[in-house]
Amino acid sequence: MKKAAKGFTLIELMIVVAIIGILAAIAIPNFLRYQLRSKFAELRTNVEAIRKSEESLRQSERMACPGAVTGQYVAFTQIPAGAPRTSKLVWIPTDYVAASAIDWNVEGGTYGVYQAATNVPPAAGAGAVTCAGTGTLVLLGLGVSVAANSDIDGDGVLTSVGYWKPVRNNAGAATAAPVLPNLAAADTTNCAGAGQPGTIGDGQITTCSSDNIF
Repeated sequence: MKKAAKGFTLIELMIVVAIIGILAAIAIPNFLRYQLRSKFAELRTNVEAIRKSEESLRQSERMACPGAVTGQYVAFTQIPAGAPRTSKLVWIPTDYVAASAIDWNVEGGTYGVYQAATNVPPAAGAGAVTCAGTGTLVLLGLGVSVAANSDIDGDGVLTSVGYWKPVRNNAGAATAAPVLPNLAAADTTNCAGAGQPGTIGDGQITTCSSDNIF
């Protein structure tokens, strides 16, 4: 006489469902955080690209705008236009033109918006010390800072990445780099006063955000 096939009991099925639920509750938030961190990594990548473009401009003889003093960094206002959000900002033709002014190239949209500031301007009379009126370009200078801001988690609080390059003399004394433009208010804990933190060396890129998802 054949024995009847034995299946899972209701209790066993409930235990399996409970285990799956627990694993999902742990895995899904971690996966979402990983996605946010992956998107946020764009900011550091683009700030590094801007740093290289600014260094290339400063070390070349190319004028940032007609008659401009060479051997300088150049500040620019926000690229691209618009407020950061959870989805990528689609670049419009004027954004591409603005970025190309410092030989910075971007394909597609970005989660972040970017801006640079300068200080220690060239002496008056040496040539044009500002490129104001030329797209997004503005003041020239020997010190530079670059800021990137985003709101990829959609909480309405911007998060920032910063880069500072002060001017140093032969003795190592520095004229502080300009403060980060448009530093997110929530990030002043890690980058107090939008200035270069004492623990961050010249030319290093740091995440100013105190948001624990990053």
